[in-house]
Amino acid sequence: MIVNLYSMKPFYKNILSTMNTIINNKRNSIFLLTSFLIMLLTGVSSCNDDYDDHYSFDGSKRSELNLLDYMKSRSDLNKFVQLLEFTGYSDTLTLSRTFTVFALTNDVLKDLVLDESNKENLKLFTANHLTSDAQTFPRTIKAFNGKYIVLSRWGDVYTYGGVTVTEPNLLAKNGIIHIMESPVFYTRNIWEFIQQQESLDSLRNYINSLTERVFDSKKSFDEDGVFIDSVFTESNLFLDNLGPVYSELFYSSAILPTNAAWRETYDKISPFYQSLDIKEDGEIVATGAELQEAQTKLSIVKDCIFRNLLSNPVENDSIISTGGTVFKTPGYLFENSTRYALSNGYAYVTDQMKNKLEDSWLKVLTTEAENNTNSLRTEQNCELIPYRTSGSEFKASNNYYVRFEKLPTTDYSAVSAKFPIANTLANVKYNIYCVFVPTNARDLQVTKPYKLKFYLSYIDADGNQKKDVALPVGNPITEPDKITKMLVAENYQFSYCDLTASEINVFLKVENAATVREERNDIYSRNVCIDCIILEPVIE
Repeated sequence: MIVNLYSMKPFYKNILSTMNTIINNKRNSIFLLTSFLIMLLTGVSSCNDDYDDHYSFDGSKRSELNLLDYMKSRSDLNKFVQLLEFTGYSDTLTLSRTFTVFALTNDVLKDLVLDESNKENLKLFTANHLTSDAQTFPRTIKAFNGKYIVLSRWGDVYTYGGVTVTEPNLLAKNGIIHIMESPVFYTRNIWEFIQQQESLDSLRNYINSLTERVFDSKKSFDEDGVFIDSVFTESNLFLDNLGPVYSELFYSSAILPTNAAWRETYDKISPFYQSLDIKEDGEIVATGAELQEAQTKLSIVKDCIFRNLLSNPVENDSIISTGGTVFKTPGYLFENSTRYALSNGYAYVTDQMKNKLEDSWLKVLTTEAENNTNSLRTEQNCELIPYRTSGSEFKASNNYYVRFEKLPTTDYSAVSAKFPIANTLANVKYNIYCVFVPTNARDLQVTKPYKLKFYLSYIDADGNQKKDVALPVGNPITEPDKITKMLVAENYQFSYCDLTASEINVFLKVENAATVREERNDIYSRNVCIDCIILEPVIE
């Protein structure tokens, strides 16, 4: 089902941000054109002929009236003049600055009703037909309401926003008038659509709750540190990180869950984000329930925005959300949704989010052994030295691994390394693997396996930290001459999610279990080489 939004329902009035920069490759030429027009409109005749010849305007038809008075002089534009006066734009068109007007005749506006209750909508509609400077064909212009609309020309046929211009290039004292065959209706953008659509209350309330107003100290004080005024800036986590869908220049497509879809998805994924209270100095600053709710809602929306203009998603082999998730053969995401054509893209409203668990939420977690996340990785009785697998017959994940080196020469000191594992979820079954690179990736003449022990640290169901709990691995010995992906725990579940990178509570300790004598007898190598640790969710 396809819906084109040419309705005039109430529009959102509190857009969080406006674009400060207009991306227009012809900015300089517009400036020059405006300069010529100012000379024209102030009576510099030496430029008039050049202007008329260049743009093929009939200078003899130029009116000495300003834009508003010219339209008043034409009885067929009476209703449009009334609309300008009602919406407050009439005075603007009498100024000495230059404007372009896309005027509508009485026939086009025969059903116009100037109703105070609908004034804001009428202002947006009227502003769609007004722009600064003298605009000629072809180009893209920015209307008074911020919308970007295309001017096109094919021979003697002119269009504005796809609508035919019946009388183009009528010159007035302070600009140009183009008479339109029909209106160019105001079309909402994705942000405005979210704010207005009745079925999107849950999504809308959450996104709006992310808006923060922050004091800007730099702008509030001058160069000498003297206070000028309190300046605040607004930010929104959704808009800042997933895409400025309020912008007419940010073209994208969005999957928008209705209230029913929101509730269903929330109930499905909320258990994954079961959390502990956060305390500071013994005081609870955020409850586990609050964290669980916040993380669940953020996870619902993180894969809703796509930079592509997806008019027919079935045609795409793959798409990537602004949250970074790649969806292959993504047509299923949009099944049974309703598509809305908006000014900066498409909105797909759905009563059921089709995201597969393994795509959006239950992702494979890979911890590269060479990465020391927030300096949380630790070594015992050894040093972890990173090496590349380039130049060897082996290929490590990310092309790097770490090797136990500077080992003690006795068996009295256990040799191990403990790796932090981020982003684990609660109530999810994981198969935990440790991947090893064989010794001959570094020492070509040495082909010996590793003998290992494994321990896991985590938060238990009662909220207590469990440290170095031994994992009973059936055969903890690697292959001597190839990369070994060893299963160290099966269907393992954590009671609480662990999504705060600075306070990771899940660690896997890998210990060398081979003795010095076993190494001397060429049974095992104690220089263990670790590629990565992988947690694969078990999807049932």
